[in-house]
Amino acid sequence: MTQPTGSSTQTRAGKRRHLQHFLLRLTPVLLLGFGLFTPTAQANPTTTYRGTLGDTPVELALTYDSQYGGGMSGYWFSESERLPMALESTPFHPGSALLINIMDNPTLPATAVSLQPFAEGAEALQGSLVDLRTGTQQPLQLQRVTRFGGSQREAFEGELLQPVFDRDFYFSVHAARKAGEEVALVDSIRVISRNTGKQVQDIRGQWCLSPVGTQTLTFGHFQAEARMDFRAQSYRLTEADGRQWCAPTQYYLFYRESRGYLRHPQMEQFAADGDLRFSPSGQMEFSKQDFIDYDKRTRRWDFYRVISPERLQYLSSGEERF
Repeated sequence: MTQPTGSSTQTRAGKRRHLQHFLLRLTPVLLLGFGLFTPTAQANPTTTYRGTLGDTPVELALTYDSQYGGGMSGYWFSESERLPMALESTPFHPGSALLINIMDNPTLPATAVSLQPFAEGAEALQGSLVDLRTGTQQPLQLQRVTRFGGSQREAFEGELLQPVFDRDFYFSVHAARKAGEEVALVDSIRVISRNTGKQVQDIRGQWCLSPVGTQTLTFGHFQAEARMDFRAQSYRLTEADGRQWCAPTQYYLFYRESRGYLRHPQMEQFAADGDLRFSPSGQMEFSKQDFIDYDKRTRRWDFYRVISPERLQYLSSGEERF
């Protein structure tokens, strides 16, 4: 005997599979909640440095990950290119030098940063920028600017660039945390011209700083537009119990008419109701629990495209097996 559940019918076995699937989806959320509200939780510390390479201002961010024996990642930024580039995740052992690739080419990096001696979180660093094709080295001197994360006893405030390739813009977030607080807050997202180095948009609000790595903004093509769009986890405080939440997700899309980024409330509502994914062409695809038929092992997806900052246009639907 079957009975309707949402838009599909399910047997008892189907219900059990539905429950198992639900619990699997719920577990990461619960873990996130525990990680967010546990007073002793510590984020992987990120330290930013600035200096010069010859006469060119440069910035280096290094994130230490204590898992798997220790590793470093981060980004490299040169004022000559105005493009924050991710560093390749590299094993690191305290007391050793650090040679870390700049991912200027995802398949075959051409440049690396060599730091010797190196100590995680040091006040000053020295080393060189290495051309991996020729072995040529340029001297590099760096001074510490801000240390993000680490112990909750540590307060901080500063700017973090967001590694992404966009032909016109690069992005920076301003974040701060008071001593003893659990969540670091972002209060400004700056959009900066790669051509001039000047700010073209300053988006104000409250978002959560990512506790891992440097990427607080998640980039992608959420519409049929060459420029990057992005999303961020908003911050809210529950009045009843004072808990801090990094939700819901806010979506920011670039619009030619306004020459800037605007939120898309309808897309955010879809994200709150179910799962979103985006095709390479910028088509939005939406699904939710009611679209899953566990007996037939199929899932329905609805396809939309963005037509304005307020509207999405429905295109069609399709099913996929799992």
